[in-house]
Amino acid sequence: MNVSAAPYVIEARRVAHSYEGPTGWVHALDAFDIEIPRNEFLCILGQSGCGKSTFMRIVAGLLKPLRGSVLLNGSPIHGPRLDRGVVFQEPALFPWLTVLDNVKFGLRMGGWSNDRANTRAHHVLDIVGLARYEKLFPYQLSGGMKHRVAVARAWALDDASVLLMDEPFSAVDAIGRMALQDHLIETWLTEPRTVLYVTHDIEEAVYLADRIAVLRSSPGRIERYFRVDLARPRDRNSAEVTALKSEITWAMREIAALPKEDSAALEGEA
Repeated sequence: MNVSAAPYVIEARRVAHSYEGPTGWVHALDAFDIEIPRNEFLCILGQSGCGKSTFMRIVAGLLKPLRGSVLLNGSPIHGPRLDRGVVFQEPALFPWLTVLDNVKFGLRMGGWSNDRANTRAHHVLDIVGLARYEKLFPYQLSGGMKHRVAVARAWALDDASVLLMDEPFSAVDAIGRMALQDHLIETWLTEPRTVLYVTHDIEEAVYLADRIAVLRSSPGRIERYFRVDLARPRDRNSAEVTALKSEITWAMREIAALPKEDSAALEGEA
């Protein structure tokens, strides 16, 4: 993995973005600032519509902010590249490719030889516990296994300095979701990577994150941070986890009660 001298892997300064929705302009982000150091697992937590997925898409290079700057390893972002792995809510596997070939796909597109891509894909599949299923096709997998393949495909990009995850397990049942969270943390502990994880689930954020950024909405910006100084693996039912979840819940209720700002001025700019 390329190691940059930049102090932060992701650095956002005064980011603003809006888009036209079915009922008018949506002021998604404004004055959005964040700094994410190398190998931190950071969760962006907020209610639906607070702009958290918009920011992730900006980092992925799928959107350009109207104002402000977002740097990746000290350099401006110019579109999607293989220096970022992305996992969305749907696994988006190629149905005509085996598990192994799905994981290899990004590597082959990046110019890796087949032998080298095979070695890397086998290694990552072993980490996520899917080595024995490498010859299966997506239709032969459970929903949870498909999500693990999607994580493996993104994680296989060892030149990627950051993994971007947009509520990747939200459609999975509760038991399956906890198992996927466990696999994700085990993978991250085995191969540390900067992770930007978007979620609206307080319990998920507390279980996964080193640090949690809580967003307010209309427009979206970070209102408060929580540091999760708890050893891994974490006990979801421990007193410390329960206390932190309660503290974050109260904070999010207070944030939700904040008055929404008038975005009429921005509509003219956009």
